[in-house]
Amino acid sequence: MIAISATDKKLTAPMDLRFGRAPYFFVSDGEESRFIVNPYCHEEHDVAPRVVKLLTEAKVDKIITGEVGPKAHASLQKNKIQIIMLDEERVKISQVLRKIKF
Repeated sequence: MIAISATDKKLTAPMDLRFGRAPYFFVSDGEESRFIVNPYCHEEHDVAPRVVKLLTEAKVDKIITGEVGPKAHASLQKNKIQIIMLDEERVKISQVLRKIKF
Protein backbone atom coordinates (compact mmCIF):
# COMPACT_ATOMS: atom_id res chain seq x y z
CA MET A 1 0.00 0.00 0.00
CA ILE A 2 1.42 3.37 -0.99
CA ALA A 3 0.54 6.82 0.29
CA ILE A 4 1.22 10.13 -1.44
CA SER A 5 0.99 13.40 0.48
CA ALA A 6 -1.65 15.51 -1.26
CA THR A 7 -2.86 19.11 -1.25
CA ASP A 8 -6.44 18.14 -2.17
CA LYS A 9 -8.69 15.11 -2.67
CA LYS A 10 -8.22 14.93 -6.47
CA LEU A 11 -5.76 13.08 -8.70
CA THR A 12 -5.14 16.38 -10.48
CA ALA A 13 -4.06 18.02 -7.21
CA PRO A 14 -0.35 18.61 -6.58
CA MET A 15 1.56 16.38 -4.23
CA ASP A 16 2.16 18.17 -0.94
CA LEU A 17 5.88 18.51 -0.26
CA ARG A 18 5.24 18.62 3.51
CA PHE A 19 4.76 15.13 4.93
CA GLY A 20 3.17 15.84 8.31
CA ARG A 21 1.42 19.02 7.23
CA ALA A 22 -0.23 17.55 4.14
CA PRO A 23 -4.00 17.88 4.52
CA TYR A 24 -4.64 14.59 2.67
CA PHE A 25 -2.98 11.35 1.66
CA PHE A 26 -3.82 9.40 -1.47
CA VAL A 27 -3.56 5.72 -0.56
CA SER A 28 -3.69 2.81 -2.96
CA ASP A 29 -2.83 -0.85 -3.22
CA GLY A 30 -3.06 -0.79 -7.01
CA GLU A 31 -6.66 -2.01 -7.05
CA GLU A 32 -8.46 0.14 -4.50
CA SER A 33 -7.61 3.81 -3.97
CA ARG A 34 -8.91 6.52 -1.69
CA PHE A 35 -7.98 9.79 -0.04
CA ILE A 36 -7.68 9.98 3.72
CA VAL A 37 -7.81 13.20 5.71
CA ASN A 38 -4.85 14.14 7.88
CA PRO A 39 -6.55 15.40 11.05
CA TYR A 40 -3.18 16.46 12.47
CA CYS A 41 -1.99 18.83 9.73
CA HIS A 42 -2.78 21.94 11.80
CA GLU A 43 -1.56 20.66 15.16
CA GLU A 44 1.46 22.30 16.78
CA HIS A 45 3.19 19.37 18.51
CA ASP A 46 3.90 15.68 17.89
CA VAL A 47 2.45 15.69 14.40
CA ALA A 48 4.82 13.17 12.81
CA PRO A 49 4.20 10.20 15.15
CA ARG A 50 0.44 10.65 14.88
CA VAL A 51 0.55 10.87 11.07
CA VAL A 52 2.73 7.76 10.93
CA LYS A 53 0.21 5.95 13.17
CA LEU A 54 -2.59 7.04 10.82
CA LEU A 55 -0.70 5.63 7.83
CA THR A 56 0.21 2.44 9.69
CA GLU A 57 -3.47 1.88 10.49
CA ALA A 58 -4.19 2.31 6.75
CA LYS A 59 -1.62 -0.50 6.09
CA VAL A 60 0.75 1.85 4.23
CA ASP A 61 4.26 0.48 3.63
CA LYS A 62 5.56 3.24 1.29
CA ILE A 63 5.17 7.02 1.48
CA ILE A 64 5.87 9.38 -1.38
CA THR A 65 6.38 12.97 -0.27
CA GLY A 66 8.72 15.91 -0.60
CA GLU A 67 10.20 16.49 2.84
CA VAL A 68 10.44 14.37 5.97
CA GLY A 69 11.73 15.81 9.22
CA PRO A 70 13.92 13.89 11.66
CA LYS A 71 11.05 12.82 13.97
CA ALA A 72 8.96 11.66 11.02
CA HIS A 73 11.93 9.85 9.48
CA ALA A 74 12.62 7.96 12.72
CA SER A 75 8.95 7.09 13.20
CA LEU A 76 8.57 5.92 9.59
CA GLN A 77 11.67 3.73 9.88
CA LYS A 78 10.47 2.29 13.19
CA ASN A 79 7.18 1.32 11.51
CA LYS A 80 8.96 -0.09 8.45
CA ILE A 81 7.44 2.44 6.02
CA GLN A 82 9.70 3.10 3.05
CA ILE A 83 10.26 6.78 2.25
CA ILE A 84 10.36 7.90 -1.38
CA MET A 85 11.17 11.58 -1.69
CA LEU A 86 10.32 13.72 -4.71
CA ASP A 87 11.40 17.33 -4.76
CA GLU A 88 9.36 18.39 -7.77
CA GLU A 89 7.08 21.27 -6.96
CA ARG A 90 3.53 21.18 -8.30
CA VAL A 91 3.79 17.57 -9.54
CA LYS A 92 0.28 16.15 -9.69
CA ILE A 93 -0.76 12.94 -7.91
CA SER A 94 -1.60 11.41 -11.31
CA GLN A 95 1.91 12.22 -12.57
CA VAL A 96 3.48 10.59 -9.52
CA LEU A 97 1.41 7.46 -10.15
CA ARG A 98 2.62 7.35 -13.77
CA LYS A 99 6.23 7.80 -12.64
CA ILE A 100 6.02 4.81 -10.34
CA LYS A 101 3.99 2.86 -12.91
CA PHE A 102 1.16 2.33 -10.47
